[in-house]
Amino acid sequence: MGRWRGHRVNLFLYFLLRAIILAILLLLGSPLIPLTSDRDSLLTLLYLALIIQLALLLRLPSNDIVPARNRLIDRREHFKEELLFPLLFTTSVHFLGMAPSTSPLGIFLVSNFIGQSVLFFVCRRFCLKSRMSPTGINLSGAKNILIAGAGPRGQRATEHLLRHPELNIRVIGFVDPHRRGLWRFRDIPHLGHPDNIAAIISRNHIDYVVMANEPSDFEQSRATFEIVEQMGIKICLLPDIYERSISKCRSFALNGQPVLLYHSVPENRAAILVKKLLDRVGAAVVITLTSPLLLVTAIAIKIDSEGPVIYRQKRTGRNGRVFDMLKFRTMTNGAEHLKEQLRHLNEMSGPVFKIKNDPRVTPIGKFLRKYSIDELPQLFNVLKGDMSLVGPRPPLPREVEQYAPWQHRRLSVKPGVTCLWQVNGRNKINFDEWMKLDLQYIDRWSLKEDIRILAKTVPTVLKGSGS
Repeated sequence: MGRWRGHRVNLFLYFLLRAIILAILLLLGSPLIPLTSDRDSLLTLLYLALIIQLALLLRLPSNDIVPARNRLIDRREHFKEELLFPLLFTTSVHFLGMAPSTSPLGIFLVSNFIGQSVLFFVCRRFCLKSRMSPTGINLSGAKNILIAGAGPRGQRATEHLLRHPELNIRVIGFVDPHRRGLWRFRDIPHLGHPDNIAAIISRNHIDYVVMANEPSDFEQSRATFEIVEQMGIKICLLPDIYERSISKCRSFALNGQPVLLYHSVPENRAAILVKKLLDRVGAAVVITLTSPLLLVTAIAIKIDSEGPVIYRQKRTGRNGRVFDMLKFRTMTNGAEHLKEQLRHLNEMSGPVFKIKNDPRVTPIGKFLRKYSIDELPQLFNVLKGDMSLVGPRPPLPREVEQYAPWQHRRLSVKPGVTCLWQVNGRNKINFDEWMKLDLQYIDRWSLKEDIRILAKTVPTVLKGSGS
């Protein structure tokens, strides 16, 4: 208890020092950084800054293996808070109608970031030193961990725990039915057979048992689980029941039932929300800017050949859902019925059908395809939510029927108007390379990558390298 109180005092002093830095910058630094000439307004800014900082700092820990005191050493959390603070502070200031000068506000925010970061790293160094023994692991007040299973899964769990001595935990040993004698891993001993786990827990004052049995031992591990559960000891189950190659695992609730969710697509909710916003806003802006071109194109298509201006084609979207993709018509009316007669001229590998000099394409259609103008109506698909600005191109349902299992993963995200295939050679790339580029996009997705692809799409379109 005394040790926990000590950590609470450290946290309190850390929060107090952060508040002092804000006060110094706002009050004592006001002659140098004149945010406002009004003393009352300055105090209001200080109270606002302190409230925002407190709201960012005071969060309850998600569990007590990673306790609240580790906020003093988590660099990622620190920088997340320091990047959120200027955003929230600036928004709040302008919402309240205070609107201080832009340059002094920027100087204050940068100075605060530097000051708070210096304080954080000083406190972090002190905190780590005060909690470590000369051997690198703090043996006082540590949580005692017992690993059930000494096979590869148990060894991986142990390696992970030993990489983070700042968690203030101690791996006492293993219980495993297949180990005998003086077997050890990373100098951590085998303590006995799982049948004796009750005595091992009592003798070693265990706080947590990590269930890391091999799949072949799952049936036997049920008895171990029941004994630990009856003793009131906390149990941790490892998620790697199946060997993962590309997916990531996280906890999830299915109508209140805890489950493990394996996913192989981006799960950054904030970034995905921004992507959706950029899709809708970007599509609306481009439609507005190109509306004269859209009108001229529609008239040209109508004059050039018989048939509708807009061609609706069934395409496969996210997770196999079919939608109507819009394009300017670039072929003669009824061109789909002629495809089988031209199948022998196909220049693409795999299930995709493409001919460079397709005889079905109209004169105006060749120009529209060269500069990808025929794709502009897909911006309405983006507005509707069927497509995104950037993403794998939507395939035809009959193409999807011929996909290999690994190729289906490109359907796990929303299709796009442009993607890596569009800006890396397009029709010069064979089908398998095309699929790999789409999967590469999914695995490396970020907002920065989307912006990079959009930036490369513009010169590609202007050069007239379309189909």
